[in-house]
Amino acid sequence: MSDKENEQRRTISRMQAMIDTFPYDAWCKDPEGRYLLINKSLAENVGMQQEEIIGKKDHEIYSEAEAERYTASDLAALNGKTSGHYEINLFNGKYKEEFKKKCYDESGTLIGIAGFSRDITEYKLAEQALKQSEERFRAVFEKSQIGIGIYDSVEGTAYHVNGRLAEIFGRPREEILRLDWAHYSYPDDIEENLHMMNLLNQNLIDSFSLEKRFIRPDGSVIWANMIVTPFQSVETANPCHLCLINDITAQKEAEEETHYLNYHDQLTGLYNRRFYDEELRRLDTERNLPISLIMADVNGLKLTNDAFGHMAGDQMLTKIGGIIKRECRGDDIAARIGGDEFMLLLPRTSAKEADGIMKRISEAIQKEKWEGIICSISFGSGTKRFRWEDMKKIYMMAEDRMYRDKLSESRSMRYEMISIIRETLYQKNEREQRHCERVSALCESIGTAMCLSQGEVAELKTAGLLHDIGKIGIDENMLNKSGDLSKVEWEDMKRHPEIGYHILSSVNEFAAIAEYVLCHHERVDGKGYPRNLMEPEIPRQSKIISIADAYDAMTSERTYKRVMTKAEAVEEIRKNIGCQFDSEIATVFIEKVLSGQ
Repeated sequence: MSDKENEQRRTISRMQAMIDTFPYDAWCKDPEGRYLLINKSLAENVGMQQEEIIGKKDHEIYSEAEAERYTASDLAALNGKTSGHYEINLFNGKYKEEFKKKCYDESGTLIGIAGFSRDITEYKLAEQALKQSEERFRAVFEKSQIGIGIYDSVEGTAYHVNGRLAEIFGRPREEILRLDWAHYSYPDDIEENLHMMNLLNQNLIDSFSLEKRFIRPDGSVIWANMIVTPFQSVETANPCHLCLINDITAQKEAEEETHYLNYHDQLTGLYNRRFYDEELRRLDTERNLPISLIMADVNGLKLTNDAFGHMAGDQMLTKIGGIIKRECRGDDIAARIGGDEFMLLLPRTSAKEADGIMKRISEAIQKEKWEGIICSISFGSGTKRFRWEDMKKIYMMAEDRMYRDKLSESRSMRYEMISIIRETLYQKNEREQRHCERVSALCESIGTAMCLSQGEVAELKTAGLLHDIGKIGIDENMLNKSGDLSKVEWEDMKRHPEIGYHILSSVNEFAAIAEYVLCHHERVDGKGYPRNLMEPEIPRQSKIISIADAYDAMTSERTYKRVMTKAEAVEEIRKNIGCQFDSEIATVFIEKVLSGQ
């Protein structure tokens, strides 16, 4: 499965957990109209199980007429609109209101559309009732689940409000009748509301609708969709208006969550590549000059993942993201644009100021405690000073400088990291340290007995010392287990040559040794692991490590088996010549190395 598909699955999984809590229908469809996920409310309303609906299109679960209307609004949301509200007449006495928005994964790829819908039949019936008769209006007024109020357009106070409006505002009816509507409106929304009311009072518009916020007595803020239309009342000579209020707080919170998912990196909480690209285009103006870019790349993330697991790598990225965010200024844009890459977009920032920010972040990272791992970041920056300069070239300048910094920083860091990994493994299991040291000595003796060059013997000695470094990725309890490993545990244990290979191959000096470590559990008969290599394909150094490793394992103390004598171990090696061990190397080991001990 590709990284792109994994990203989309993670995005859909997070959305599924979120929308299952919604009290109204919610879903996500791919661009062809197939359902990717739906919530429990929708499944209950159509009378099907959630899993039955996944992969289907509207015409497979709704009537033809109803499906056509849903499909039409889907196309409107996909073509030319990023989001929108749609009111659908189903021609069966039912009405629905939908909100639809394009949905993207973390990489910025379009998944399809996400939507929310609710039955507004009662709302529409209320409108019809208002037009038909005052008496019917009174009945609907009190029983409606839509908040309804009749307000004096001059005084701003209400004459009548129904129970639902009082419930939405969280205030007793008597209090609402006493207060001006501006008293419980969100301050930032009052100006727009007044403007629309002035247009209505001057007969420049027939009605208006807007989304606005109200403040409850406890200080909490709710969102409401408000429809206002003129209303004649016999109770006052002042002009009045009818106000219909629908609580859309849950919908707004869902929109904000969707917006967050679309524009933020889920691991670090920083902005993602999509948001960075959009902000770069928006901020690339003369008034923001000079504009600086800082590219940062985490050194050794793959090595950390291989040695300590992806959770450790994720924790490191999360910490780094927090440090970057903390050290940035209010107007700076900090984004994670790749697996181990971060980008800072700094409007009105000179090259000297950008250098100061890089230094501040670097010092903060050095002060952080990293629990046994090394963390360093390579930086590069570029600054646009003149309007005619191309931001793409500024980006390339920052990238080039970052890679130059990485060349000098990363090599020494990785070398030091391998020493830390080895020390960490030995701390987890002291027996492993003694075993590796003995295997290293045996490898040196075998290489000398085989008349290898001084350099080859030194390399072989190092390979023997590091042959089990991949066990850093194996659970500590498994390494120290007193009994036999289970089948599942054994399969996990067999991963250590590959883990060791990935760790060592990250450092040029250990590239050859990495190959020897990868193959030290191969057998000459092709029944070894991890690649089932046959005798000619196995490096000679790996075959030397194999014999030294096996001999030390047989003759050293183990909690799960009896220690063999030297003679018993020799006999076991002889039995396995030609199947597990190389004949020439085994003969040299027995006749020249062991005979001299």
